[in-house]
Amino acid sequence: MPTDENPPGARRFVEPSEGAFAITVPDGWRVQAGLARQGAEPRPWYLVQSPGGGAELRAIDPRMPGSFLDAPFGAMLLPGMVPRPYLPPEAFAEEYARHFARERGAARCEVIARRDVDAMVRDDPRPDAAARVQALMAVGGVLGGVEFVSPDRGRRGVVDVVTLRMPMMGALSWTPMVTAYDGPAAEWPAVRDTLLRIVRSYASNDAWQQRLRMNMQAQHEATMAGLRTNAAVLQMQAQSGMEAIHAHAARAHASAQSAAEVSAMQSAGFAARQASVEESHRRAVNGVREVQDLYDPVTREVLRGAPAEVPHWWSDGAGRVVGTDGTQNPDPARLHRLENLDDLGGDPSRRR
Repeated sequence: MPTDENPPGARRFVEPSEGAFAITVPDGWRVQAGLARQGAEPRPWYLVQSPGGGAELRAIDPRMPGSFLDAPFGAMLLPGMVPRPYLPPEAFAEEYARHFARERGAARCEVIARRDVDAMVRDDPRPDAAARVQALMAVGGVLGGVEFVSPDRGRRGVVDVVTLRMPMMGALSWTPMVTAYDGPAAEWPAVRDTLLRIVRSYASNDAWQQRLRMNMQAQHEATMAGLRTNAAVLQMQAQSGMEAIHAHAARAHASAQSAAEVSAMQSAGFAARQASVEESHRRAVNGVREVQDLYDPVTREVLRGAPAEVPHWWSDGAGRVVGTDGTQNPDPARLHRLENLDDLGGDPSRRR
């Protein structure tokens, strides 16, 4: 996490349960945060309110399901999924805006504008904002949002949605990630600026991310080991010479094979979705930190944390790394080019 000092009048808040992330908030503002564990992986969330509750910011609503599944009747559901037809992010944002306004005490909610990708990028003054959004879209992300007003409460707000989509067997898994904020309409420009600064201060904990990946891998391996043990027991029963036991074992073996096939499909779906989420997270974290990851095609190593503003990198394969603005190799006899891991989709095996 960043260790820079907080700006005057602000404090750094760390997620309390596992230290998963940190945000910077104005002094006196109320913060709630945690990890929602409704699906395969925990989802960090936070809720920030100004003194008196005049302004509110929500990032990931922990009450929402981890994912929705747009699928024919009878399709297989993974943990955390809820059957629901797919909604484009703008439509989901409008639905959530009405829900948000009601919870904030408004009787009316009027959508006054729709927000596309360009509008969302304009809210982020960092020079690499467009590149980070493009990287997110490259791994299946779609973005959209709405601006709304609550006339009876004199409030104005925004709901932005980033939806990650993943095709499954005859279905579509989609995960909408909501950022919603509102405040007094009369003070809206200043309130909105403050809330957006909080959003942009989010910093994930790399050590927590590593522990999460290790735990999920261990759970997956334990599940597969249990299936292999059960299959071995059923196979021993199937080899019995008694006809009754043999018939029973044959039926059980067929059932075990079906279970193994279902488990394999679940594992493949989970692995693909986890890879997409991890790649999106890697790019998002690099975007916040303004760094890039480099792949060395000679040593097959990944070098992390190179400054993003330097476009070309070279290495001698023995620890010496050089960055240049131009495309010319500064020392052709010793150095070879390093590749941006983003260009390989986060997976060096995709290298041509």
